[in-house]
Amino acid sequence: MKHERRDSRRVLQELLEVHNLSLGDAQYAFLERHLDFVIATNDAIRLTAIVDRDKAERLHIIDSLLVLPEVCAAPTGPLLDMGSGGGFPGIPLAVVSGRETDLLDSVQKKARAVQSFLDSEQQTQRQSVVPPIRSLGMRAEELALEYPAHYSVVTARALSSLPSLVELATPLLSFGGRLIALKGKRDPGEIARGVKAAQKTGMILVDEREYALKGGGEQRSVVVFERANESQVMLPRRLGKAQRTPLA
Repeated sequence: MKHERRDSRRVLQELLEVHNLSLGDAQYAFLERHLDFVIATNDAIRLTAIVDRDKAERLHIIDSLLVLPEVCAAPTGPLLDMGSGGGFPGIPLAVVSGRETDLLDSVQKKARAVQSFLDSEQQTQRQSVVPPIRSLGMRAEELALEYPAHYSVVTARALSSLPSLVELATPLLSFGGRLIALKGKRDPGEIARGVKAAQKTGMILVDEREYALKGGGEQRSVVVFERANESQVMLPRRLGKAQRTPLA
């Protein structure tokens, strides 16, 4: 078992180095325990479609951390990860960026499962190596009523179309706050629709970037919007409207 753990660390360390990323020992250990939890829990509660450990380290931990430049460029303040599932990209980003973080998922049993891991870490005093993280089981529209304009950063990975993400993120963000959308291969049409929706909600497109994951070559893009003006639409709208009838 010790040999397997050393090999696991070596594989992840090599991936981090290839992407010019680094982790402290405590950060590495926390992320490894979190990944252990996600894979072990997956038979009972589907938290991920990726159960191969080496693949999960690349497609969960590394993939999450590759948007650190965009997170660091956002204003200081709390981060919200929408549609977080098992805690990606929210937990890796919280651990490395040091931002207080909320993980949001509409499936309450997923949120409760992740919170059980965080509670266990807190009880053993191991969570002190990371900032406060909590897992919330509710819809983004509900959270926006409870915590309006509360977050400096909202992330979303493979969650929904850009028009829907822009609408959902707007009332959650403080002015100057940023939505960081982690996407697959760049889709100019989707970006154009996102910009059109943003014009209605007071958001502006401030950055976009394409890159590839080394080791597998998966194509990725990140699109960043900033809350700059008042929304022309009353937000949040009713539950599900952002997905069913997007603004663009």
